[in-house]
Amino acid sequence: MTLHQFGMMTVMCLVIFLLRSFPFLVFRDASHNPPPLLLYLGRVLTAAAIAMLVVYGLASLCDFKDPRFSRLLWALPATLATVLTQWKFRNSLLSILVGTGLYMLLLQKLG
Repeated sequence: MTLHQFGMMTVMCLVIFLLRSFPFLVFRDASHNPPPLLLYLGRVLTAAAIAMLVVYGLASLCDFKDPRFSRLLWALPATLATVLTQWKFRNSLLSILVGTGLYMLLLQKLG
């Protein structure tokens, strides 16, 4: 590792640490309540980020040159199974296992 790479990694680690600790430093005492907008963003950004990753992940499975070989055909039922399993059982590990297992099964047997 060169000195330049080490310096870049040190700066990146410091910036990430400071960004992650900023809310705790600003709102450390109870008299400084977070603004309502910040509370709202804290509630909705996680779901928005996950939704964006799902859309991006499903879009990357499309094969527009030959739609017959698109893996999206197998990912959609697996995604639906993941969502339904999470909705029914509220267990992330089970949902991931069911969705991944169904996707691999469909891809191997029908793909």
